[in-house]
Amino acid sequence: MFSPQRPLPRANVIVADDHPVVALGVCQMLEGVEHIHLVAAAVTISELFEALAQVHCDVLICDYSFEDDSEPDGTLLLKRIRRLYPDLKIILLTGHDDVVIMQMAVEIGVSGFLSKSSRDFSSLPAVITRVLQGEKYLDPETSKVLVQHMMTNNLTSQSLTTAQLTARELEVLRMFSRGMSVTDIAQHTNRSVKTISTQKKKAMLKLGVMNDIELLKAFNQMYATLQ
Repeated sequence: MFSPQRPLPRANVIVADDHPVVALGVCQMLEGVEHIHLVAAAVTISELFEALAQVHCDVLICDYSFEDDSEPDGTLLLKRIRRLYPDLKIILLTGHDDVVIMQMAVEIGVSGFLSKSSRDFSSLPAVITRVLQGEKYLDPETSKVLVQHMMTNNLTSQSLTTAQLTARELEVLRMFSRGMSVTDIAQHTNRSVKTISTQKKKAMLKLGVMNDIELLKAFNQMYATLQ
Protein backbone atom coordinates (compact mmCIF):
# COMPACT_ATOMS: atom_id res chain seq x y z
CA MET A 1 0.00 0.00 0.00
CA PHE A 2 1.36 3.40 -1.00
CA SER A 3 1.77 5.89 1.83
CA PRO A 4 2.39 9.59 1.19
CA GLN A 5 5.83 10.89 2.02
CA ARG A 6 4.40 14.07 3.51
CA PRO A 7 0.95 15.28 4.60
CA LEU A 8 -1.12 16.64 1.75
CA PRO A 9 -3.62 19.51 1.86
CA ARG A 10 -7.21 18.45 1.37
CA ALA A 11 -7.92 18.10 -2.35
CA ASN A 12 -11.20 18.86 -4.07
CA VAL A 13 -12.26 15.94 -6.28
CA ILE A 14 -14.98 15.63 -8.93
CA VAL A 15 -16.19 12.28 -10.26
CA ALA A 16 -17.71 12.03 -13.76
CA ASP A 17 -19.09 8.79 -15.22
CA ASP A 18 -22.14 8.19 -17.40
CA HIS A 19 -23.05 5.10 -15.35
CA PRO A 20 -24.69 6.32 -12.10
CA VAL A 21 -23.82 3.07 -10.32
CA VAL A 22 -20.12 3.52 -11.13
CA ALA A 23 -20.17 7.19 -10.10
CA LEU A 24 -21.86 6.26 -6.82
CA GLY A 25 -19.37 3.47 -6.18
CA VAL A 26 -16.40 5.77 -6.73
CA CYS A 27 -17.93 8.41 -4.46
CA GLN A 28 -18.48 5.87 -1.69
CA MET A 29 -14.89 4.70 -2.07
CA LEU A 30 -13.63 8.24 -1.49
CA GLU A 31 -15.91 9.09 1.44
CA GLY A 32 -14.05 9.41 4.71
CA VAL A 33 -10.60 9.68 3.12
CA GLU A 34 -8.88 12.36 5.16
CA HIS A 35 -7.18 14.37 2.41
CA ILE A 36 -9.99 14.07 -0.17
CA HIS A 37 -13.01 16.36 -0.38
CA LEU A 38 -15.60 15.09 -2.86
CA VAL A 39 -17.21 18.28 -4.19
CA ALA A 40 -19.36 16.97 -7.06
CA ALA A 41 -20.42 13.93 -9.08
CA ALA A 42 -21.65 14.14 -12.67
CA VAL A 43 -23.25 11.60 -14.99
CA THR A 44 -23.35 13.83 -18.09
CA ILE A 45 -20.76 16.04 -19.75
CA SER A 46 -22.90 19.16 -19.22
CA GLU A 47 -23.12 18.36 -15.49
CA LEU A 48 -19.36 17.96 -15.40
CA PHE A 49 -18.68 21.40 -16.88
CA GLU A 50 -21.32 22.99 -14.65
CA ALA A 51 -19.50 21.54 -11.64
CA LEU A 52 -16.09 22.65 -12.90
CA ALA A 53 -17.42 26.18 -13.40
CA GLN A 54 -18.95 26.38 -9.92
CA VAL A 55 -16.32 24.83 -7.64
CA HIS A 56 -12.55 24.61 -7.53
CA CYS A 57 -11.32 21.14 -8.49
CA ASP A 58 -7.85 19.70 -7.95
CA VAL A 59 -8.43 16.19 -9.32
CA LEU A 60 -11.00 15.01 -11.84
CA ILE A 61 -11.79 11.30 -12.04
CA CYS A 62 -13.40 11.01 -15.45
CA ASP A 63 -14.72 8.30 -17.73
CA TYR A 64 -13.50 8.24 -21.34
CA SER A 65 -16.77 7.39 -23.05
CA PHE A 66 -20.20 8.94 -22.36
CA GLU A 67 -22.17 6.71 -24.71
CA ASP A 68 -25.54 8.51 -24.98
CA ASP A 69 -24.39 12.04 -24.27
CA SER A 70 -25.14 14.80 -26.75
CA GLU A 71 -21.72 16.42 -26.25
CA PRO A 72 -18.36 15.16 -27.56
CA ASP A 73 -16.61 12.60 -25.35
CA GLY A 74 -13.33 10.70 -25.67
CA THR A 75 -10.20 12.64 -26.61
CA LEU A 76 -12.24 15.68 -27.64
CA LEU A 77 -13.63 15.90 -24.10
CA LEU A 78 -10.17 15.51 -22.57
CA LYS A 79 -8.73 18.23 -24.81
CA ARG A 80 -11.60 20.55 -23.92
CA ILE A 81 -11.00 20.00 -20.21
CA ARG A 82 -7.26 20.51 -20.60
CA ARG A 83 -7.81 23.73 -22.60
CA LEU A 84 -10.22 25.24 -20.05
CA TYR A 85 -8.53 23.92 -16.92
CA PRO A 86 -4.83 23.45 -17.70
CA ASP A 87 -3.80 22.90 -14.06
CA LEU A 88 -6.45 20.28 -13.32
CA LYS A 89 -5.10 16.77 -12.73
CA ILE A 90 -7.10 14.13 -14.58
CA ILE A 91 -7.37 10.45 -13.71
CA LEU A 92 -8.94 8.64 -16.64
CA LEU A 93 -11.31 5.93 -15.45
CA THR A 94 -12.22 3.72 -18.36
CA GLY A 95 -13.25 0.31 -19.60
CA HIS A 96 -11.30 0.86 -22.84
CA ASP A 97 -8.06 -1.05 -22.36
CA ASP A 98 -6.18 -0.30 -25.58
CA VAL A 99 -2.94 1.47 -26.32
CA VAL A 100 -4.38 3.96 -28.81
CA ILE A 101 -6.53 5.57 -26.12
CA MET A 102 -3.71 5.24 -23.61
CA GLN A 103 -1.19 7.01 -25.82
CA MET A 104 -3.56 9.81 -26.78
CA ALA A 105 -4.58 10.38 -23.15
CA VAL A 106 -0.92 10.66 -22.10
CA GLU A 107 -0.20 13.11 -24.92
CA ILE A 108 -3.16 15.27 -23.84
CA GLY A 109 -1.77 15.41 -20.32
CA VAL A 110 -3.76 12.92 -18.28
CA SER A 111 -2.06 12.26 -14.94
CA GLY A 112 -3.45 8.80 -14.26
CA PHE A 113 -4.93 5.90 -16.19
CA LEU A 114 -7.06 3.40 -14.23
CA SER A 115 -9.00 0.60 -15.92
CA LYS A 116 -12.39 -0.25 -14.43
CA SER A 117 -11.39 -3.90 -14.63
CA SER A 118 -8.11 -3.36 -12.80
CA ARG A 119 -7.48 -5.06 -9.47
CA ASP A 120 -5.92 -1.73 -8.47
CA PHE A 121 -9.32 -0.01 -8.68
CA SER A 122 -9.84 -0.31 -4.92
CA SER A 123 -6.65 1.69 -4.36
CA LEU A 124 -8.08 4.81 -6.04
CA PRO A 125 -7.50 7.02 -2.95
CA ALA A 126 -3.79 6.11 -3.08
CA VAL A 127 -3.72 6.81 -6.83
CA ILE A 128 -5.17 10.28 -6.15
CA THR A 129 -2.43 10.84 -3.57
CA ARG A 130 0.29 9.89 -6.03
CA VAL A 131 -1.13 12.15 -8.72
CA LEU A 132 -1.36 15.06 -6.27
CA GLN A 133 2.33 14.58 -5.50
CA GLY A 134 3.15 15.02 -9.17
CA GLU A 135 3.47 11.37 -10.20
CA LYS A 136 2.03 9.79 -13.33
CA TYR A 137 0.06 6.61 -12.73
CA LEU A 138 -0.67 3.67 -14.99
CA ASP A 139 -2.41 0.68 -13.44
CA PRO A 140 -0.52 -2.67 -13.63
CA GLU A 141 -2.90 -4.37 -16.10
CA THR A 142 -2.81 -1.46 -18.53
CA SER A 143 0.96 -1.10 -18.16
CA LYS A 144 1.34 -4.79 -18.97
CA VAL A 145 -0.72 -4.40 -22.16
CA LEU A 146 1.45 -1.48 -23.25
CA VAL A 147 4.74 -3.24 -22.55
CA GLN A 148 3.63 -6.45 -24.29
CA HIS A 149 2.48 -4.52 -27.32
CA MET A 150 5.74 -2.60 -27.61
CA MET A 151 7.86 -5.75 -27.17
CA THR A 152 5.79 -7.81 -29.59
CA ASN A 153 5.71 -5.19 -32.31
CA ASN A 154 9.08 -3.56 -31.59
CA LEU A 155 7.40 -0.18 -31.43
CA THR A 156 8.16 2.99 -29.53
CA SER A 157 5.51 5.12 -27.89
CA GLN A 158 5.71 7.53 -30.81
CA SER A 159 4.42 4.98 -33.34
CA LEU A 160 1.46 3.33 -31.68
CA THR A 161 -1.26 5.06 -33.69
CA THR A 162 -1.73 2.73 -36.66
CA ALA A 163 -1.67 4.42 -40.07
CA GLN A 164 -0.92 7.76 -38.36
CA LEU A 165 -4.59 8.60 -37.92
CA THR A 166 -5.18 11.95 -36.22
CA ALA A 167 -7.10 12.24 -32.96
CA ARG A 168 -10.16 13.62 -34.76
CA GLU A 169 -10.04 10.87 -37.40
CA LEU A 170 -9.89 8.24 -34.67
CA GLU A 171 -12.85 9.84 -32.91
CA VAL A 172 -14.87 9.86 -36.13
CA LEU A 173 -14.10 6.18 -36.73
CA ARG A 174 -14.92 5.27 -33.14
CA MET A 175 -18.35 6.90 -33.40
CA PHE A 176 -18.91 5.47 -36.88
CA SER A 177 -18.15 1.98 -35.56
CA ARG A 178 -20.89 2.50 -32.95
CA GLY A 179 -23.44 2.93 -35.75
CA MET A 180 -23.50 6.72 -35.96
CA SER A 181 -23.90 8.33 -39.37
CA VAL A 182 -21.79 11.22 -40.65
CA THR A 183 -24.67 13.56 -39.81
CA ASP A 184 -24.98 12.09 -36.31
CA ILE A 185 -21.25 12.54 -35.71
CA ALA A 186 -21.38 16.13 -36.98
CA GLN A 187 -24.20 16.95 -34.57
CA HIS A 188 -22.47 15.16 -31.70
CA THR A 189 -19.16 16.98 -32.21
CA ASN A 190 -20.63 20.37 -33.23
CA ARG A 191 -18.79 20.25 -36.55
CA SER A 192 -20.08 20.42 -40.10
CA VAL A 193 -21.12 17.36 -42.10
CA LYS A 194 -18.51 18.35 -44.69
CA THR A 195 -15.74 18.34 -42.05
CA ILE A 196 -16.73 14.93 -40.70
CA SER A 197 -17.04 13.51 -44.21
CA THR A 198 -13.54 14.81 -45.06
CA GLN A 199 -12.04 13.29 -41.92
CA LYS A 200 -13.71 9.98 -42.64
CA LYS A 201 -12.39 9.99 -46.22
CA LYS A 202 -8.86 10.81 -45.03
CA ALA A 203 -9.03 7.92 -42.57
CA MET A 204 -10.20 5.59 -45.34
CA LEU A 205 -7.31 6.68 -47.52
CA LYS A 206 -4.77 6.09 -44.73
CA LEU A 207 -6.24 2.65 -43.97
CA GLY A 208 -6.40 1.75 -47.67
CA VAL A 209 -10.12 0.91 -47.76
CA MET A 210 -12.74 1.67 -50.40
CA ASN A 211 -16.11 1.44 -48.63
CA ASP A 212 -17.83 1.48 -45.22
CA ILE A 213 -17.71 -2.29 -44.77
CA GLU A 214 -13.96 -2.37 -45.36
CA LEU A 215 -13.56 0.66 -43.09
CA LEU A 216 -15.33 -1.02 -40.18
CA LYS A 217 -13.34 -4.20 -40.71
CA ALA A 218 -10.03 -2.31 -40.80
CA PHE A 219 -10.94 -0.28 -37.73
CA ASN A 220 -11.91 -3.37 -35.73
CA GLN A 221 -8.76 -5.20 -36.81
CA MET A 222 -6.65 -2.19 -35.86
CA TYR A 223 -8.01 -2.18 -32.33
CA ALA A 224 -7.81 -5.98 -32.07
CA THR A 225 -4.07 -5.90 -32.82
CA LEU A 226 -3.52 -3.20 -30.21
CA GLN A 227 -4.98 -5.19 -27.31
